[in-house]
Amino acid sequence: MRVPLADVGRRGRMSLTVGVQNGRTILKESYCEVPFKITHLLDTASATPHIILMHCTAGLFGGDDVECSIRVESGASVRITQQSATRIHPSAGREARQRNRIVVESGANLQFYLEPIIPFADSSLNQVNTIDLHADARLAYWEGFMTGRVGRGERWQFQRFTSETRLSIDGKLAYLDRFDLLPEENPSSRWAMRNADYLGTGLYVNSDCRSFSARLHEQIPEAGIDVLTDTLAAVRVVVTNGPDFHRFQKMFTSSFLPST
Repeated sequence: MRVPLADVGRRGRMSLTVGVQNGRTILKESYCEVPFKITHLLDTASATPHIILMHCTAGLFGGDDVECSIRVESGASVRITQQSATRIHPSAGREARQRNRIVVESGANLQFYLEPIIPFADSSLNQVNTIDLHADARLAYWEGFMTGRVGRGERWQFQRFTSETRLSIDGKLAYLDRFDLLPEENPSSRWAMRNADYLGTGLYVNSDCRSFSARLHEQIPEAGIDVLTDTLAAVRVVVTNGPDFHRFQKMFTSSFLPST
């Protein structure tokens, strides 16, 4: 596919299809444009091999428009992570956009762990994450957000951050999370994040979600953990410092998701 020179690095697309061949998970198809880059399938001897998603630029800038599509076919099991956090640079009044579209077919298993979004001062981002699970698909998903470059004193100095995460199971909407953060409207109120700088959200879809939630609640009593359906649990953590955020993230991502 030809990409206009003026759009290189600004309007990028990535598409991955993970499937099964001879009883093993393989990367069947992959396509990526700048700024996207991916590793080869790692840990191929494992029941759940690993793919790392990378950005080969400094992050997203105003006017950027990027889209990532991932399909995990029936019987496949894969863990997908990011190399680093996504940095949103000053926008000069323009909005950056990113979209993740994920499909997990029946009997497939996806662990998809995103590093946090870091909006720099005067940046603007609109992101949409759409997850479609077929019946009997399994998922562990994590996304995060920081209030800015905290170490540089840039708390709540971005222009706007709009986010939507939508999860459907077997064609029916099971989870919808939308927010539109405008720092001028005081998101530090007690009804929002108060003095916290890190927000993390986890989604877990599997038949053992009730026991999973109980175990995770014992490990992270500070987190909000809800069983939304017989197979879906949602986790939310809001914390003041990076070490606690990453500790809670690790507790969620290292919790068991059967790979067979």
